[in-house]
Amino acid sequence: MLFAKYNYSEVNIRMIAREAGITSAAIYNHYESKDELFKQTVLRMMNNTRSMLSKVMGEGGHWKERFENILFGLGEDLKSSPGIQILSSTTQIKMARDPEKYQAIREARTEIGQVFRTLVQEAVDSGDLPESTRIEIAGDLLMGFCFNAIGAVTLHWNSQEYMDGIVESFRNLTQLGLSDIPKRGRKSVG
Repeated sequence: MLFAKYNYSEVNIRMIAREAGITSAAIYNHYESKDELFKQTVLRMMNNTRSMLSKVMGEGGHWKERFENILFGLGEDLKSSPGIQILSSTTQIKMARDPEKYQAIREARTEIGQVFRTLVQEAVDSGDLPESTRIEIAGDLLMGFCFNAIGAVTLHWNSQEYMDGIVESFRNLTQLGLSDIPKRGRKSVG
């Protein structure tokens, strides 16, 4: 996947056509621009993620078990799609710079985020997180930890042999008993 292998600005339709073994004209028959092809590529990947998340959430069970299955699924996605983390970072930048143009991707991200907010809500309901937890923020943080943290580490430990270890290490870190640490009050700066 060229968008994951090179900077977005370095990729052109000719490169994509060559990689796919087709002509540039054939690409333009389906996509009006490189941007449109990029958006559709990202949406396809997000649809795969949504399918995995939907399957996991549909299986029922305790929220911790479903979270474990989500981590496994993300690890499998990273193994089967090397470079996905770079594509994810590029997409986040594009969404921030031009939200209207990437609205469909923003909507897909919101749907994915809802899965993580549901897990957080269930953790609160089960007493595993305090009632004061802000569900929307905690859900987005959990999603960010899963996708961005694992993705960032895979940039440096990018061999397929490390993928299971990366996910396992992340899983272990999420089990830290930080709730036993007393909360600190905010200190004023300056």
